Amino acid sequence: MLAIFAGVGFPQAPATAAPSAEVAKRCMHYSYVVYPYKRPGAVRMSGDRQAYFKDCMAKNGDVPTPAPATDAATKH
Repeated sequence: MLAIFAGVGFPQAPATAAPSAEVAKRCMHYSYVVYPYKRPGAVRMSGDRQAYFKDCMAKNGDVPTPAPATDAATKH
C-alpha cells in the first residue's frame, strides 16, 4: 500500500519538447556560417562554433540570420 501512495503529493514538472530536427539543422547551418570550416592544423579550433550551436538550440532556433564571417587573412 505504501508504494501506491509514494507518487501522490509530488508535483510533476511540465514536460518540455526537445527541439526538432529542422531547428537542429538550422542551428548547425548558422554555426558554420558564423564560424566557417577551416582546414585542420591551419589554425587552432576554438569552441566558438559549438557554443553558438548550443546557444541556438537553447533558444529553439530563434536567433537572427547571421551574415557570413569575413576573414581578414583572405583579403591580403
